[in-house]
Amino acid sequence: MQNYEVMDITLKQQKIISDPLRGQIISLLAEKPMTSKQTAVELGKNPGTIYYHIKQLYEHGILELDHVETVKGIVEKYYKAKTTLFRGPGGIGEAHRVKNRVPLYLSDTLMDDMQEEMYELFKKYGKKARADKTAKIPCMVEFSITEIQEDKNE
Repeated sequence: MQNYEVMDITLKQQKIISDPLRGQIISLLAEKPMTSKQTAVELGKNPGTIYYHIKQLYEHGILELDHVETVKGIVEKYYKAKTTLFRGPGGIGEAHRVKNRVPLYLSDTLMDDMQEEMYELFKKYGKKARADKTAKIPCMVEFSITEIQEDKNE
């Protein structure tokens, strides 16, 4: 099962993950652990470029080392994403292209179900975005559930 935990990130980490290619890497490595070479092949990118980006994501705590294998004397490091759900340090310079909000009454079970469905939707569109070779607009897509404190005096 995937990790649905939201990771609180610093402004520096937010900058690191805001690169569209790094977003693709995070999404791919959330599905299964891979080496930088395997990731490069999957994304159709230069292995050196992908190695650099994976190294940056690892050094900034976004990726973790899953396991290491030695094949014919070559050490292969398999990385995985800690999560694909991030909470940044706050709305600094946010320009929303689309923003939707709806008040709902939800049980803990419904919130868990909604979070799981949204995670699957993020994965689905991550795969579609990787397959889509047309020009892309870099976006940060968020999902959050915020508990509203009801006014008891009403």
